[in-house]
Amino acid sequence: MSTLDNNIIHRHRTAMVRHDLSQPMALLVRHGLIKPGVQVFDYGCGQGDDLRILGASGIEATGWDPHFRPEADRSPAPVVNLGFVLNVIENPAERREALTKAWALAQQVLAVSTMIVGQSPIGGLRSHGDGFITSRGTFQKYYLHAELRALLTQVLGTEPVAVAPGIYFVFRSPEDEQEFLLNRRAGRRASAASYRVARAPLSSRPAAPTLSERLPTALPELAQFMRQRGRVPQLDELAAAVHTELADQKVSLARAVDACLGALLAQEEFEAAATARREDLLVHQALGLLNRSTSASRPSPGMVRDIRTHFGNQKELALQAVQYLHGLADESRVQATIVEAANQGLGVLDHRQRLVVDGSRAEGLPALLRCYLGCATFLSGEPDGAFVLRIDAPRKRVAMWQLIDPKEALPRAEISIRVDLRRQDVNIRPDPRRLLRKGQLLGLAARSKQRRAEDAYRIEQGLHEDTVFENLQT
Repeated sequence: MSTLDNNIIHRHRTAMVRHDLSQPMALLVRHGLIKPGVQVFDYGCGQGDDLRILGASGIEATGWDPHFRPEADRSPAPVVNLGFVLNVIENPAERREALTKAWALAQQVLAVSTMIVGQSPIGGLRSHGDGFITSRGTFQKYYLHAELRALLTQVLGTEPVAVAPGIYFVFRSPEDEQEFLLNRRAGRRASAASYRVARAPLSSRPAAPTLSERLPTALPELAQFMRQRGRVPQLDELAAAVHTELADQKVSLARAVDACLGALLAQEEFEAAATARREDLLVHQALGLLNRSTSASRPSPGMVRDIRTHFGNQKELALQAVQYLHGLADESRVQATIVEAANQGLGVLDHRQRLVVDGSRAEGLPALLRCYLGCATFLSGEPDGAFVLRIDAPRKRVAMWQLIDPKEALPRAEISIRVDLRRQDVNIRPDPRRLLRKGQLLGLAARSKQRRAEDAYRIEQGLHEDTVFENLQT
């Protein structure tokens, strides 16, 4: 709380009551940084809703707040969240102090989030310093996305990673940052391993326990590792519970791997996982070179083993990544890949031959386009929730729109995030639109109820059949 022209600025009034996780906490969970066994500290925790939600899920979470929990200890933790704190502090020096103190507590990663320009209307607000006084007597500073990055870099002395507009992760070690970036670029891949029909026993005599039954922990862990990295793990990469189970059952790692390939992971799936991991590493390395990432030369130990398995050595990976970047700079090649992706049903082309893709399907795009998008999200992060994106190859631009209610037949968006790759610039602005090709973006059949509703609306409004967005700007 501070004074201003005989009025009091009530910082604590910005603390919202929530029944689900805040956006930065949710992103930490989605990216696997918050998980059972990892301690979390919330610097400026407000009324503690995030702490209660995490605690109910078995996460050890503590926090401090100058108004609601002033007596709480400010304890170091692997994960520290500084969520929407900097934007409510009217004193720039105090903001830097809060950022520095939160960073001092972060043993692995610090999440920093602020309100950003374009997220909320400012009409009628009273200017004060570099921000505004709201009708509730609170202060709000709206950051430019790039301005927040510059602040973090200057105060903390390390480059942050953009996760979403106005949200950055700052890693303590380059190895952790590289592991995070690779996993984020790889995305999630569904598996059909659980879809199996149990075989009937050949005789009524009680059968000896199978290896799958004897190793209920080890085999699923091995399958998950091999599915993710496309290689066999080393002993030191396995959890203690796996070591214990293998030792108790007197089963070697090699035998467990053979059993895993027979029971939980088909050989074809393992080979596909190796191909996917190789592609992930190639895209990751290319993006590290293109974005001049300071941590790119410090892969984690697990990544080093991945590289040796799939490329032989880091020099070969770097050589192939450079060749890969030549293709990224080739406009005609990128455009040809865009057309190919549209022909495969991964997205739709608008009237300017720009590719529009549903964000949930972007991981299935050809590697060249995933690399293209990776350059954009390196600068901007991704919108929270459901979104669509558009790739404009001739102008080297990527635009993203977060959908307000993605379940609607014709969902709306209010704000666009536009990334200019030539200028390395991010522009977030009001841009009301209605999506008219949701069915096609999701791969629905032409005769589906969704596609019919879209066709009827375009005819009613007199819009061309290739129209992807209806501009709602007045």
